[in-house]
Amino acid sequence: MEMNGYEITTAQTNWNLKSGDFVMPQEVKVTRPGTDARGDKAKGNSHLETATLVGNVVVHDSGGAPEAKDAGADYQGPATITCDELTVDSKNKSYDAHGNVRFVQGDRVGTADRGVLNQVTHMLHLEGNVVLAEGGTSMKSSVVDYNMLTRDVIASGQPMIIRQPIPQRSPGPPASPKPTKKKK
Repeated sequence: MEMNGYEITTAQTNWNLKSGDFVMPQEVKVTRPGTDARGDKAKGNSHLETATLVGNVVVHDSGGAPEAKDAGADYQGPATITCDELTVDSKNKSYDAHGNVRFVQGDRVGTADRGVLNQVTHMLHLEGNVVLAEGGTSMKSSVVDYNMLTRDVIASGQPMIIRQPIPQRSPGPPASPKPTKKKK
C-alpha cells in the first residue's frame, strides 16, 4: 500500500476500499525517503492518509527526509522515536506517540507519556512525566515544547527541576618548584 509518499508493507491487510479503513494484524513497516517505522500491527484510513502503528513502535529519521533538507544547515540530524502506539498523519507530516515515548537526537534524549513531532515545523511537544537530557544537563517537567532547529525549549508544570553540572576548574599546570638557596 502506498499513502502520500509512504510505502506500507505487511503480510496481511483487511481494507475497505469504500471507507478507506484498514487493519494490519501483523508486523508493519512504513518507509519513505529519509524515514522508516515499524510496529507489531496497524490500523488507519487510506482516504484520511493516517496510520496508527501499535506495539513496539520504532521510527527513524535519517536526516534525509524532505523536511530535513528544507531546514538547511541548522537541522540537528538523525532522530529516533520509540513508543507503544504511534499515529502517522502523512498529509501533515506529523507523528503522535503514546506510551513510553522516547526521543533521541544526537546526545539529546527526551522521555514522556505522549509526544507529538511535527516534521514541517520541527517542533516536538512532550507531555506527562517529561524528562529532557543533553550531556550533563537535565530537565523534568509536565509539558515541554522543543524546537529541534533552534533548540529553544518552553517547559511548564510543577514541579519543574533543572539540573546543570557545576563547571570544574581545571587544575592548571603544576606549580614550579621553589628555588633552593645556595650555601656559602
